Amino acid sequence: MFKKILFNSLDHVESYICQALLAFFVVILFLQIILREIGTPLYWSEEVARFSFVWFVFFGASYAARLAAHNRVTLQFKLFPPIVGEISMLLMDVVWIVFNSVMTWKGIQTIQDLIEFPYSTPALDWQLSWVYLIFPISFTLMSLRILQVNYIKWILKQEIEDPDKADIEKSKNALKGEEG
Repeated sequence: MFKKILFNSLDHVESYICQALLAFFVVILFLQIILREIGTPLYWSEEVARFSFVWFVFFGASYAARLAAHNRVTLQFKLFPPIVGEISMLLMDVVWIVFNSVMTWKGIQTIQDLIEFPYSTPALDWQLSWVYLIFPISFTLMSLRILQVNYIKWILKQEIEDPDKADIEKSKNALKGEEG
């Protein structure tokens, strides 16, 4: 039971991080707007909001990879037999993982450069190397999530539900419940 709860929590870690970052981002911006109106702006808030938004976007991309919800052009695969489309999608995932690996490697190199030649953020005086950690973290997580999705699909033979279609079905069922 504990193992199942732990894995379920880890499976949604990006979601929890995204929720926290988005809430933080909104609160900081709201606070900045209010304080600016009364004449006491927080000069550091724009920088924090920017960094939290960037981290939110990259963790969101990783979470979308877990949900298999990234936008893809797949119309051309409908012209071929289903196995050709499936193999093509698998090959695209391999290309995606290679891209993520390059981005992870380049992110690590950038962080090493920023450690060797430090650069601080203007308002907060944070080392930019810490801010740039999101690149290797998110692209590594994205690769792991792509592998996880393909493991679920190809090894466990489970279909991953499209979150958009699930929301549409839930809305339709809710409307039918209200009408009936």
